[in-house]
Amino acid sequence: MKSKIITITITICLIALYMVCYFNKYEEATKANEAYLVYLDDKKIGMIDNDTELYNIINNEQQAIKDKYKVDGVYPPTSFEIIKTNTYDDNYSTVDDIYKKMAKLDNFTVKGYVVTIKFPEEEKKDDLVINVLDKSVFEQAIRNFILAFITEEELNKYVDNEDKTLTEIGSIIQTMYFNETITIKEAYISVNDKIFTDVESLSQYLLFGPDAKMSSYEVQYGDDIESISEAHQLNPQELIIANPYLRGTNTILSAGSKINVTLLNPMITLVCEMYRIEQTETPFTKKTVVDSSKEYGYSEVTQAGVTGLTLNHEYYQVKNGEQSSELKIEKSEQIREAVEQVTTVGKNTPAISISGSYIDTGGSWGWATNQPYAITSGFTWRWGKHHDGIDISGTGYGSPIYSIGDGVVVEAQAAGSGGARWKEGTYVVIQHANNIYSLYAHMSALKVSVGQTVSKGTVIGAMGQTGYAFGTHLHLSVSTGQPYHGSYQFIDPLRLYQ
Repeated sequence: MKSKIITITITICLIALYMVCYFNKYEEATKANEAYLVYLDDKKIGMIDNDTELYNIINNEQQAIKDKYKVDGVYPPTSFEIIKTNTYDDNYSTVDDIYKKMAKLDNFTVKGYVVTIKFPEEEKKDDLVINVLDKSVFEQAIRNFILAFITEEELNKYVDNEDKTLTEIGSIIQTMYFNETITIKEAYISVNDKIFTDVESLSQYLLFGPDAKMSSYEVQYGDDIESISEAHQLNPQELIIANPYLRGTNTILSAGSKINVTLLNPMITLVCEMYRIEQTETPFTKKTVVDSSKEYGYSEVTQAGVTGLTLNHEYYQVKNGEQSSELKIEKSEQIREAVEQVTTVGKNTPAISISGSYIDTGGSWGWATNQPYAITSGFTWRWGKHHDGIDISGTGYGSPIYSIGDGVVVEAQAAGSGGARWKEGTYVVIQHANNIYSLYAHMSALKVSVGQTVSKGTVIGAMGQTGYAFGTHLHLSVSTGQPYHGSYQFIDPLRLYQ
């Protein structure tokens, strides 16, 4: 009996031992293996058991990319995705096969930074994306961009947050910012995309645009900044921006030196909010008195006129080196009163007429606006197009606009009317003697009609910002021949007053 019990016990132990061994082998046979599923363009291209080997082969085989960009690492394409998983399938792809499939795309990546520039909504522009290898490349290029429009001294003062008050004639930057929203983040960048690796090329791109054909000019004897600018359809300020070492129109140029005459096409907009104290002259008025003791025809200036001097405190914007059309004159301080010119004439000699509040300076041509004012843009080239007049600002929205001379109104159109040109908004054209025409644009109101005869100093409209205008100002053009009709040619309005 005892032997039977022993036999049964041994048998049970053997069966238990067998079952343990069996289930251990079964568990090993059915245990899932760690693997990596590889995708390109959302399509599975294989499964590997070691992702490190794949990254190593990419880095080792793409030496040309490492040499070109001077980087230590090359990475899979942008469309690459690898997912860690567990599988009972042992049908693995070789790492070499997976690499070859990637190599066909020729779209490997390097580590760098993606700069995204988002434009204001009203500009309706797509985001601009710039790739750089090193964040410092972009930071230095941005600094170079800024220094194209302001001096290093101005930048340092602004960065150091020096006092923003002004007590004497001059100007200061109160606020400076980019009109766009700029973000930068680290990313893997395809080597098939444009990647900026140096400061100079990125600075050039930001200032002149992606399609700029860089052009230079060799200075000749007798050249100056004004003549070179005009010859290449640039204004002097644009030429100075393109050549930062030129710090003014009076810079002396050396014959044989090279000047960059490429047209500016800035990719971003640097806005400087400026405060300026500026001295301006106030023209004197004229008065005629009759001395009955003098004979007819007698005329003599018995009190010389003296122009007044005024300090204007002005606020305005400068965008990429160009002053905006609108300017706000916060206050004016008179530092010298104008002295009226008095002319004494004999009996029955006609007196000089002065119309209302209009200041008659005695010349053939009068001024188009009230005092004080500022010319915010001249008769010159701007961004590859010629500005065929001058912009006058500072007198405020709705302030009067005067005819600069005697003549007849030949055009008077309200913005949005059938005959109006959208660019000028509400405008008036006056025909003067000797085939001279004057055009007054962007007005907020008309005060004359076609066929009406006007005199120098007649109020013809009100200051506004209709049409293609950024801010309240008057655009004044002068031409020989009626503008935009047949044969005509614009001339600098300031020539009338010389």
